[in-house]
Amino acid sequence: MDTSFRKTSLVSIHVCVFMILLVLIVQYMPEMGQVHTESIMLLAFAIVLSLFTGLRAGLFTSLVILFCLGSLYFWNLFFRPEDQSLLFSEATLLYYGFCLLALVISSGSLHERVKEISDLNQTLSEQVRRLVAIDTETGLDNQDRFVLELQLEIDRTRRHGEAFTVFLYKIDYLMEFKKLYGQREYENFLNYFSKQLYNSTRTTDKKFRLSVEEFALILPHASEEHMFILTNRFRDMLGDYKTDSGKIVTFTNHIAHYTVTKETDIESPTEILNLIGNELKSYAL
Repeated sequence: MDTSFRKTSLVSIHVCVFMILLVLIVQYMPEMGQVHTESIMLLAFAIVLSLFTGLRAGLFTSLVILFCLGSLYFWNLFFRPEDQSLLFSEATLLYYGFCLLALVISSGSLHERVKEISDLNQTLSEQVRRLVAIDTETGLDNQDRFVLELQLEIDRTRRHGEAFTVFLYKIDYLMEFKKLYGQREYENFLNYFSKQLYNSTRTTDKKFRLSVEEFALILPHASEEHMFILTNRFRDMLGDYKTDSGKIVTFTNHIAHYTVTKETDIESPTEILNLIGNELKSYAL
């Protein structure tokens, strides 16, 4: 936050310096003869280009402009020495070049500072998004937190050999239920499901919501021999749900799991998610 404030203050100062420099140069712009209007337009073009695309493009454009004006000067000097209407002095060209480069460098630097603030704000926004790790509808941790916790469990298993199991739980047609019964009933069901989930798991088990219909569990110290019992428990967890109007709704679900041990050749959460996701799809077919 403090870094962003300092950078913003520097940009404000830079803008003020740039505006002062621009006013001074426009006020004391050298006379370029019959090409004076064109030289001002080229100067403005180079400044705008540098301001919106960066210093490199502005400097390249400035060199092209100075090359063209220098070529015009030498063409007049050698081929039309008697015609002084277009001819400007070497000092005038040098002064114009100095003004052009000063404004381009200033506007290009301003572009870079603004880009730094934009990148910093984007980074801070991403960090805030990752810190907000709670799904507001269920109170469960979100997918970003799931990936982080899953990587921690993988690393812990490598070091200590402690097995853990990941469950993927998909509630079928949850969005259709929301459309049919409305937002309030949808929220009531999510509260009911969250309570059922907590009642069916240990306090050490970690619970997540990955998407609208998909939920995940990380069960530390859960080995493969316990999976049959746990799978049946989770499969029967919802049962029949009674709406406020008294109607009974039976939800179907699909469950998949994967147990990670020290011998398992798994290095990243993505590998586990792909394996469980494929298993979940095969159950859904």
